[in-house]
Amino acid sequence: MIKFLIFLFGFFMVIEDGVIFVPSSFSAERITTKVVVRVTSKDAKVIGSGVGGAFVRIKNLETGEVLAQGKQVGGTGDTDRLMVQPHRRGETLYGAAGTAFFQAEIPLEKSAPVEIYAEAPLGYPHAIQKGSKTFTLIPGKHILGDGVIIELNGLIVNAISPSSKKSLKRGEEVDVRVEVKML
Repeated sequence: MIKFLIFLFGFFMVIEDGVIFVPSSFSAERITTKVVVRVTSKDAKVIGSGVGGAFVRIKNLETGEVLAQGKQVGGTGDTDRLMVQPHRRGETLYGAAGTAFFQAEIPLEKSAPVEIYAEAPLGYPHAIQKGSKTFTLIPGKHILGDGVIIELNGLIVNAISPSSKKSLKRGEEVDVRVEVKML
């Protein structure tokens, strides 16, 4: 009896007397894979329900099939932890209760290249920003904790005055007031 142990495509396989024994993730059975996505504002906090949340879509890049989509809702996270305290590599940042996220449970037969697309803030259509990440999902290899982070740039800018209904005359001096918030 001859046994070989090989590492291929991120998995160990055993070859014994010419027969290959493969892990279950290479079988035809579907294995549920959990994926957490958090859409954040660049160098700031999570985009929460207060600004309408974020739309998230996970798409298989080989087939074009939308594997999951929905809305990220919840709070913006712990301000002190996210914006004041220094961070260490690998540290969970978004673990505070109530922090917004989107979670999908995707049944996979085999590894799949995916695109995770996000757009936000949904409550301010004029300020929508978009972003995405691509990578390979592996059946049964959950992405939890902070999850996949999609970071969006930009600000929400709302004109307060003058009103868009007010007509202005050429040469007239106008005070402009705006409200500016993070996504």
